[in-house]
Amino acid sequence: MSFDTPRSDAADAEIPVRNGERRRFLSVLDEAVRAHGGMSCGVVRRAGTPVLHVINSERACRRTEVGAEFAGSGWWFTWAETGGTIGPVEGPAGVAEAVGRYLGVHVRGMR
Repeated sequence: MSFDTPRSDAADAEIPVRNGERRRFLSVLDEAVRAHGGMSCGVVRRAGTPVLHVINSERACRRTEVGAEFAGSGWWFTWAETGGTIGPVEGPAGVAEAVGRYLGVHVRGMR
């Protein structure tokens, strides 16, 4: 069995549902990041899973990817590379702010 194939039919059936939910949450975060300013972003696929690719608009070398994962009893935005939690999907503006700080984004009129 390959590492990238589902272990059962149940796992295979779950992938489209989870990815559909992920994509929906990431699309909301995409809007929040754009509204925050100073960043460019878009939903892309990495290893078959949607993530939000975000770059600092003024310093494109500063970039990251954000995922959406179900953990415990709810969905969370996570750093795609490490799996570390950023914040709940119910708080996209706060997550956009955290991503902006991580990328060193400076938005005029914001402190």
